[in-house]
Amino acid sequence: MYKKIGSQVIKGKSFDIVIFGSFPQSEKTNDTIIINELESKTVGSYTYYKGSDGEWYAKLGSKYFKVEPIEWRVLTTDYKGTKKKLLLAENIIINKAYDASSNNYENSSIRAYLTGDFYNTAFTTEEQNAIATTTVINDARSTNPDSNATQFNGGANQYASDNATSDKIFLLSEQEVTKDDYGFAAYDAYGTDSTRIRKVTAFARESGTWVSTNSGYEDGGCWWLRSPSYSGSNYARDVIDSGYAYSGSSVGNANIGVVPALCLN
Repeated sequence: MYKKIGSQVIKGKSFDIVIFGSFPQSEKTNDTIIINELESKTVGSYTYYKGSDGEWYAKLGSKYFKVEPIEWRVLTTDYKGTKKKLLLAENIIINKAYDASSNNYENSSIRAYLTGDFYNTAFTTEEQNAIATTTVINDARSTNPDSNATQFNGGANQYASDNATSDKIFLLSEQEVTKDDYGFAAYDAYGTDSTRIRKVTAFARESGTWVSTNSGYEDGGCWWLRSPSYSGSNYARDVIDSGYAYSGSSVGNANIGVVPALCLN
């Protein structure tokens, strides 16, 4: 169902890298590959066209992007004691606004996209059956670093919700993206040691994802967390290009990237 393609050792612990599902990613730059737009298929909200190399391609403007396996890092094989594997994408694969006006994750447009269009685009029926329905915690504790429940605003967050959601695809929380057991550093750590830096795929770049030009972080981007900021109802947390995880952005910012997570049965 999924295939291990490598591993990464972080702080002495090995994390598997696997491929699972597929999505448009790299740009077609080989002019000898001819795209036949008369041979197409609809997958989710996308139309894919057949290339002379036998691969499928999505079109943005005048450019074509190859549909390729999605790479994920297995953060744990026992997510919250469920014995399920937690996977986080290795790259920023698309950009979306968190929502038009609210940082309530349960009712957000980004959650609707992940559990709807992305889910139906990226995974076959067989793969969908392998993805577990996960109880996703959205309370105030989840909006603080894993090491300190009261780090931000004394632990209070009026925009957090005690309502858990049940999702196939979701975003990580501030707590999860700072969890040492998952291979992440403290919220204020940055650089490669944070292990939160994510590259922007060519498809995501073309679709409008912001791409860093900062020295040392070229081709990296910012990506959403599901955690609301405590500073206002229209701000949500995101990880910036350097891997620093204590940033807040306007929920309407459509240039911030998406790094999906999921659990496998």
